[in-house]
Amino acid sequence: MRLRLTTLLATPLLLLVAACAMPVASAAPAQSPASGAPVPAQSYWPGQEELMKAGETVDIAGPRRWPDGYAGVAVDLPAGLLLVYRIPAADVDDEVRALVPQVTVRFVDVAYSARQLAAWNDQVGADTAWWQGRDVLVHGRYVRFGECVVVEVEHPQRDAARITAHYRGVPVCVEQGYPFVPLTAG
Repeated sequence: MRLRLTTLLATPLLLLVAACAMPVASAAPAQSPASGAPVPAQSYWPGQEELMKAGETVDIAGPRRWPDGYAGVAVDLPAGLLLVYRIPAADVDDEVRALVPQVTVRFVDVAYSARQLAAWNDQVGADTAWWQGRDVLVHGRYVRFGECVVVEVEHPQRDAARITAHYRGVPVCVEQGYPFVPLTAG
């Protein structure tokens, strides 16, 4: 039993040491052996820069051009995809594809736009002190793309019914939250 436990504990440590010993790319541009000119650094994922730029383009245009349908953007680097969260609409899909033809876009159907969720998120934020007066400690809140306003509280099982009842008609996901603990130097 002791040998098995030692093996279980030592194996991850050995893997970590082996991974740390592997060579990594330098942050500085490599030098071309023939000319001595800098060679641009390559990202870990092929096409990463292109996907990131396309995501930025869509994320800037989305709220302006499709405020009632756009919910957000993400990248799936291993699959080489730009994920666009939006309320389904064929014209939006066509416009997004035309905006970033250099990447493959996958559309994710959602129920709510970023604008709708942001307004509801602000409403929940404005009520934080009110909730604290009712013994509900809200540690945080954020928007989950197209789905809900996530409200992080100290006691989600106890408080979820009260919170969702208070925000009737607002998609609220009540989850476990933790207090903010700032990191200090030293």
